[in-house]
Amino acid sequence: MIKKIVKFILRKLKTTFLPKRMGNWLNSLYITYIRYLDGSYGNNVRYKYYKKTLKSLGQNVTIDTGVFITGGEFISIGDNTHIDKNCILVGSPPDLDLSYRYIKTRENNNFNGIKGEIVIGKNCHISQNTMIYGYGGVTIGDNSTMSAGSKIYSLTSIAYNPFDPSEIVSIVPYTGKSPTLIGPVVLGNNVWIGIDSIVSPGCTLKDNVFAKSQSIINSSFSENSYIGGSPAKKIRNRFCKYNKQKGSSSN
Repeated sequence: MIKKIVKFILRKLKTTFLPKRMGNWLNSLYITYIRYLDGSYGNNVRYKYYKKTLKSLGQNVTIDTGVFITGGEFISIGDNTHIDKNCILVGSPPDLDLSYRYIKTRENNNFNGIKGEIVIGKNCHISQNTMIYGYGGVTIGDNSTMSAGSKIYSLTSIAYNPFDPSEIVSIVPYTGKSPTLIGPVVLGNNVWIGIDSIVSPGCTLKDNVFAKSQSIINSSFSENSYIGGSPAKKIRNRFCKYNKQKGSSSN
């Protein structure tokens, strides 16, 4: 019975005469239903849906139960990547109007993507309850891991007006002058972000960086760094005898 209802909704979504408001309603109903379908059937249904609605979706991608995706047309996910349970991914158009806010921009010369887009590479694991906000642009290289509860903010609220710290302002409502920091975030290949860590706007973690659990990352780090703390600092090299050209350790 449920499968018949799903097929009915899909047929309606494909019709050209359906009023836009009704089409949006059916789409919301459908994604709410498939979001929590468990097992291989649920994974298969979600894959087919997101294959049509994301900017790009590679082969053998798992989008697990409870995942919320907003702005899917600005999100790309590579082959063999797992978006685990209850993650949140938010993409946005590059021309999103934030002119009403107090905006401070943090530049990132390592970013080659498009503002607002999230690009996740191949063979990645975005673990449970992870959040990625792509307003400033986010790229994640191949073979990278974001552990449970970790977060990437390419846009975040800040405590004061960056142009006049003496002014008393509030971050809410967000449609007001909410002081904001925006900047692209770049994770290289084989980067591992530990449990409950946060990556702030404008940061780059180059290839083979490891961040300990509960790290607050406010700056960029070079290849093969083992970092941790609040704010995060380099503790040591991740791999000994590191061959920078090959991006691996050597014997």
